[in-house]
Amino acid sequence: MPEQESIFNVLSNGIIDVLTYLINSYSGLLQLIVYMIMACIFGFALIKSFQSFRALAFYDFRKLSGRQSLYNLNTDIKMPLALISASFFARTKLHYEQEQQRGTADKVIPPDAFIRDAAFQFSERYFEEKFLDPVGMMANLMPPMGFIGTIIGMVVHFLANSGTLNSEITVAGIATALYTTFIALICFTFLEFLRKVFYALAHRRIDEGLAAIAQLAVDDSDK
Repeated sequence: MPEQESIFNVLSNGIIDVLTYLINSYSGLLQLIVYMIMACIFGFALIKSFQSFRALAFYDFRKLSGRQSLYNLNTDIKMPLALISASFFARTKLHYEQEQQRGTADKVIPPDAFIRDAAFQFSERYFEEKFLDPVGMMANLMPPMGFIGTIIGMVVHFLANSGTLNSEITVAGIATALYTTFIALICFTFLEFLRKVFYALAHRRIDEGLAAIAQLAVDDSDK
């Protein structure tokens, strides 16, 4: 038992010595790497945010000639969300109408309310997977990266001032180390705020698309 404890002590002391050496020798590089990773994460989140804004842009359905123009649209990341929801509704309704025209006796067209709910859920899930989930993932990575930078800074500070701790130097050093977490939390809050705004605006755009397809159906029937 004492031999096992001594082995564990040697291993733990060895790990501590290695980490201490790495942090002391490469603290500046480690901090730089943390800041670069944070910048890359935040930059990717901003790109996804820009794509979200583009997908949430208002679409004027008066540009469409009718419901038939929605049948062959190819969904891509640049397509407005309102147009995606309208296209899904139109193609789903067309599918049921074609099935009924083929003479299948037991084929019943679901009510429009049912198809609207399906189109809403499809459009919401599409937007979340393409835009909201990546932004949320990047936002959630910011605080841990900030904590890592802060821990590195505090370890370096305490190692550099061991045995000669001065209250003013200690406070200044800890404050400097905490800047990384401070920046990370600001970025996290900003991205989470954008995600909430995108989520609310996405519902609005989906409703606009479904309302527009209903109006297009009325216009087509009047012709």
